Amino acid sequence: MSKVLLYAGVQAKLASMASRFLTKSDYETLMSKKSVPEITAYLKGSKMYANILKDAKPEELHRRDLEMRLKVDLVEDVKRIFAFFVTLNRHFAYYIMRMYEVENLKLALRNALVEKEYKKNLEELNGKFYDLGKKAIIDPIEVASCSSRDEILTSLEDTPYYEVVRNAFASYERKTANLIQSIENGLDRWLFFGFLRAAKSLDYDDYLVIKSIIGEKIDLINMEWIIRAKAFYSLGSEELYNSLIPMGFRLSSTYLHTLCDAKDLESLLNIASEGPYDELIRSVSEKTTNVVPEMLTLSMKRYLYESSKEAISTYGGFSIASFFHYLFLKEYEIMDVITIIEGVRYNLEKSEIKNYLITWI
Repeated sequence: MSKVLLYAGVQAKLASMASRFLTKSDYETLMSKKSVPEITAYLKGSKMYANILKDAKPEELHRRDLEMRLKVDLVEDVKRIFAFFVTLNRHFAYYIMRMYEVENLKLALRNALVEKEYKKNLEELNGKFYDLGKKAIIDPIEVASCSSRDEILTSLEDTPYYEVVRNAFASYERKTANLIQSIENGLDRWLFFGFLRAAKSLDYDDYLVIKSIIGEKIDLINMEWIIRAKAFYSLGSEELYNSLIPMGFRLSSTYLHTLCDAKDLESLLNIASEGPYDELIRSVSEKTTNVVPEMLTLSMKRYLYESSKEAISTYGGFSIASFFHYLFLKEYEIMDVITIIEGVRYNLEKSEIKNYLITWI
């Protein structure tokens, strides 16, 4: 089947959906609002979120409910786009939905193992999960409610996540320094391996797109973990290297070893500022002498935001790049709306809120 036929309907649908993204003017207006109900009312009148908020009463919609609806809208968009594909490898489509479930599972496990105070307010926690409906394999609230490792493993039985989490628990018993990070790296490794394996069944050009998009994300996940490890943990260089996701795009194993061998955060940033993602590191370092991991994480998200936009011009409209382009932009827009909501709740100035936005570049 020709790529034109495969993507013709998708491209037209994506163009229509992308035209509804919030503009900088919309962002300015949202940051000028004084409360969550005012933000909700404005979003209800926008083209992007009018449908998901059509029955909402702004004065009655809690912040967590608004956040939940925004995430529901993203998953609904994925389903809408799927409906316009003439054909799409079902195995590949499976991993697209797993992207959001893995994020749900990470949050659930973090609450079960670390942030246990959230167990007292599961209703609020529920608003932070993507609602996958019948596409879900796990119940994230059930996982988040667990009080022990055995309970967690029982809740994950007969799912593809069971072995990942079980192996992480076993590794932690062998003195792995960070259980949560070990689990999250394992889940990412499972997800990305599956994605790339499934992508091999696509058109070769589409496979190259997936390899670059997923590969860059892996690169930055690895860099972020190394940066955080150097800032907050005492890991040996070999142990740190072995905890990385062993596949990427621009970062060779030799280079990753060099990053892991850096004696401290300052040395690491000096090495990284001369590497494949030098502009990303320098964009933060040039603004301040006190670089913190959170600033680098935001810079990495901004990089992926820009990269997803550039993929369209690089690979053309009739490729799967347009699909991922839309998904990433919608994800980042929702993250920014949530950031604005928090900024307004805490009476932050516009200029301060902008510092935390991904799409405000």
